[in-house]
Amino acid sequence: LYDTQFYAKNLTSQASVAQAVPSISPAGTAQYFHKTECFCFSPQKFAAGEGRDMPVRFIVDPQLPSNVDRLTLAYTFYDTTQSASHP
Repeated sequence: LYDTQFYAKNLTSQASVAQAVPSISPAGTAQYFHKTECFCFSPQKFAAGEGRDMPVRFIVDPQLPSNVDRLTLAYTFYDTTQSASHP
């Protein structure tokens, strides 16, 4: 079990709600990466200019092919403020 943190910041001057969408590389390795706790599981509210560390807890499947020596986890945040305020 591994723990790490990502830092995210609202660069705008208005409060917002954002949804993080993960990507894992190299291609085809996502099946070996299992998040048990992640900020990407639910929308995140940010005040104007707010930044914070956001935890991720994960397991790497021992069946990961031996030729893969590194996994890279990245997130893209999408602004969902409009859809969050209008159910």
